[in-house]
Amino acid sequence: MVKMKKALGMTAALSIVLAGCGSNEPVQTALQETVKPAETAAAVAAQSTPEPLKPVELTYYFPNSPQKDLQTVEDALNKLVKPKINATVHLKLIDWGAYEEKMKVVMASGEPYDLVWTAAGFNNYFQNVANGAYAPLDDLITKYAPDTKKGIPDMFWNAVKVKGKTYGVPVFQQSTAGYGYLIQKAVADKYKMDWKSVKKLSDLTPFLETVKKNEPNLIPWEYSQNSDAFFTAPPMFGMESLGDTKTPGDLYLKDGAKVINQYETPEFKEYITMMRDWFTKGYLRKDAATLKETGADRKAGKNALQLGQIDIDSQGFEQAGLAATGRMSNFNPDTQSYDLQFVKPLLTTDKAAATMTAIAANSPNKERAMMFLNLLNTDKDIYNTLVWGVDGKHYKKVADNRIETNKDGGYQIFAPWEFGNMKLTYIFEGDPKGGEVNNKFTNMWVDLNMKATPSNALGFVFDFTPVKSEKANVDAAVDELYYALASGSIDPEKYLPQFLDKLKKAGADKIIAEKQKQLDAWKATK
Repeated sequence: MVKMKKALGMTAALSIVLAGCGSNEPVQTALQETVKPAETAAAVAAQSTPEPLKPVELTYYFPNSPQKDLQTVEDALNKLVKPKINATVHLKLIDWGAYEEKMKVVMASGEPYDLVWTAAGFNNYFQNVANGAYAPLDDLITKYAPDTKKGIPDMFWNAVKVKGKTYGVPVFQQSTAGYGYLIQKAVADKYKMDWKSVKKLSDLTPFLETVKKNEPNLIPWEYSQNSDAFFTAPPMFGMESLGDTKTPGDLYLKDGAKVINQYETPEFKEYITMMRDWFTKGYLRKDAATLKETGADRKAGKNALQLGQIDIDSQGFEQAGLAATGRMSNFNPDTQSYDLQFVKPLLTTDKAAATMTAIAANSPNKERAMMFLNLLNTDKDIYNTLVWGVDGKHYKKVADNRIETNKDGGYQIFAPWEFGNMKLTYIFEGDPKGGEVNNKFTNMWVDLNMKATPSNALGFVFDFTPVKSEKANVDAAVDELYYALASGSIDPEKYLPQFLDKLKKAGADKIIAEKQKQLDAWKATK
């Protein structure tokens, strides 16, 4: 009896399979006596056809200099995006100088938004995660952005994890930069400066003096709150940051184990003493301490020398057979520069997490926001529309992968490093000539990223949560005195002790102890 039941079951199953394979007659089984093949096919089709995406609007906050023709770019972007994911993206570009304060207001107000640019040291990613501002993204990435995940090396993903979770999509860009300086080519040539001889910042003093005496229309040394050497380039002082560059608690690169207060080091005192000398001699703008960005000066070609975060310098391009006009020409094509790297590339957590896009915790459209992020990381047309604007209006193509920007077009943000995956970017006039051939230039910096020397703490992410109040108090103390000291605007002999005292009273020692505790625990797992 049991064998007969099994045989009947197999016969019924076989008749179903055969009916599905080609019969146009009703399936003759007791279970499907009234079901017709057409009805079955319709049901299967209904199950396999995805439901159309409902239209949504995405709000995207990011910093840059104001752009007259932003709306044109937004319209062009949406013509590409909407057919793919049925979303309309509203570009909320905020001036660099106002961006951090704007985002603090937005986050505090609970205003719903979707996408936001963030970084380890600006619109502080790690602090915002601790404050619950950003959504965890791991499941969203797996479901909606697997190609984005594949296109970015694991060491970048590891650098943005907080307690094992991902809250931001890192931009794969020129992250393994060394440090040095840029000098206007015309100035260096005119005064026969031995620009290749520089080994440290203080070696620039004679150059700055020459500019001050002979070029009254130029600013000898660029300084702003976003281009301070001690914050921007800790390896220049033999250190690396843990968490962000502002909070007390760094590591010496040669040590890698003991957390120190970077503001108490001889390197910091030497730096602010030098900056005091430079400021009193007129090498910096008088309002340097309060200056938040210098985009206008860069576009006008007014800076004779400036700090450089440099992956490949002028000598490196020359050795590769490429002619480069220098990084100053990124802002003004008529201002060429020599770029010299005197601190070799190193991949630190803060550089791997130097530029990211997060999704707001209160975003009503998290899935669609991740779909858009995936397009920014995989679709060359969408990426380059956001970065460079509209072909024929904001730039013109001069080769398959090379463009020339239109300085009067109304859209020049020069920020391929700010969005998506920088491997997708067009090469422009600020990049080395010939670099577009066989993708040579892009391959050079990608190769640097892949072969970068990792820091002792690469992948360590400081969790601010246990010291949130101390972090806020310390940040306030830093904002009060740091930039005045670091720009040389006030006497370090008088104000450095006051600064250190304020940091101590704000809770610097507790933060450093917590960093040490977390670092030791992290190292124990390695």
